[in-house]
Amino acid sequence: MNNAGFVMHFDLEYLDPNTGKFTECGPDSGNFPINQTGVVDLESSSVPVGASARPLVHADGGVNNPGDTLVQYAQNGQTATYEVQGTTLDYSVKLISG
Repeated sequence: MNNAGFVMHFDLEYLDPNTGKFTECGPDSGNFPINQTGVVDLESSSVPVGASARPLVHADGGVNNPGDTLVQYAQNGQTATYEVQGTTLDYSVKLISG
C-alpha cells in the first residue's frame, strides 16, 4: 500500500540460507502512485518455498528500503501486506498483515 508522498515500485528479496545474504529477485511490481496498491504473486517469483522474504521498495527520485519484517513463503494462498509511509528520502515499509 503506497501511503507515501512519491511514486514507487518494489521487487522482492529473500534470505538465501546458503549464503546468509539477501538475494534480490523479481518480478517487479511496476510503478504506482500515492494511494494505490501493487501486488506481486510469489508463485511467479524465484523465491524458494520456505524462504524468508520481504519487499524491497524503490522510491522514484529517492532511496531503496526493505520491509521491516520477513515473512516465510508458503504456497497457502495467504497475503502479506506492507504499508509504505513517508517521503522519498525518509520512509518506512511496515508489515501490517500477514
